[in-house]
Amino acid sequence: MTPNEPSRSVIGLRTALILDALLLVFAFFTLKGAALAIAVLIVVLLAAKSFVHHLRSRME
Repeated sequence: MTPNEPSRSVIGLRTALILDALLLVFAFFTLKGAALAIAVLIVVLLAAKSFVHHLRSRME
C-alpha cells in the first residue's frame, strides 16, 4: 500500500482501542468471577490482534 492509498480497514486503531476499553468497563460493571476473567481475556486478545494488524499494515 502506498501512502496515497486509503486505508482498507473499516475503523482505525484508536477507535478499536476505545471500543475495547468501553467493553472492558462494561464487563467490569456487569460480570463477576469466571465470566469476568473470560471476558477480560477475550477483549485483551482482541485489542492485541487490532494492534498487531495495525503494525503489520504500517510495515507494508
